[in-house]
Order: sequence, then C-alpha cells, then structure tokens
Amino acid sequence: MIAEVGIAAWMSTLLKLLRSMPALGSRAAIMTSATHAMDGPVASAIHLKLERSLMPTHLQVINESYMHAVPPGSETHFKVVVVSERFEGVPLLQRHRMVNDVLKQELETRIHALSIQAKTPQQWGTEPHVDRSPACLGGSKHDPNVAVKLEAFSKD
Repeated sequence: MIAEVGIAAWMSTLLKLLRSMPALGSRAAIMTSATHAMDGPVASAIHLKLERSLMPTHLQVINESYMHAVPPGSETHFKVVVVSERFEGVPLLQRHRMVNDVLKQELETRIHALSIQAKTPQQWGTEPHVDRSPACLGGSKHDPNVAVKLEAFSKD
C-alpha cells in the first residue's frame, strides 16, 4: 500500500511537470484533479503514455474495474476517452489501433479490458460525452492470463 501511494504521488508530480511544459500544457485540457492524484500506477501509466504519444486536447482514463468480478482496488478494466488532432482524417479502427499500440505493454501484462473513445477535437466539440459502459458479462473468467495480470497488480 505504501508503495502504491509513493508511486501515485510520484506519477502525479511527473504529470504536473509535463503539463507545465509549453508543448503539453497549452494543448492538454486533461481531466486532472484530486481524483487523478488518487489514480493507481496502471491508470497513471496509461495517462502518461497517451499524453506523450497522442498529445490529446482532452483525456480521461476511467478505471472500471469496480464494475467487474475482480478484487477491490484492481486496475484491470479501463475506459479511455482520447481527443486528439492526430486523429484528424484517420478512420476509427486505425485510431483504436493507435491507442492499442501505445498501451501494448499494459494490454499484454496488466489490462484485461480496454474501452476506447477516440475522437477529433471537432467531433468532441459537437458531442462531448462519455459513452455508458455495458454490464459485466464475466469475460475475465475465460481469460487464461487474468491470474497473471492480477498477480502483477498485487505486486505494486
């Protein structure tokens, strides 16, 4: 638990520093508040990687693990809302691939499920809402790697 708090505080400080840099600070209208400071290490890593690679104008990383059959405090199920100019002229499937490529390591080792909303600033401007997630259907029961992913989470 102490390590989680230390990592979260370190990541929060690092993100504040990155946002203060002109390249990111002026562009990113990122959902940053006390709730972000409470993010765990996986959510913080997702935030950081997406910020660096896609330079979003809006970014939300939502831990939806509580909606699933995993231990309390898990970081296995996420929704990301990414609004970036880099998505201009890019088909939706390719946008999802871009996000998946950025988070490849996390998807292979820590994340069981990832829901993606990838929009251009113009699309977000006309429809700025987060889609509602469906109820859990117990998919992790059939994931042979879920035990490994949960074990990785417990080591943090």
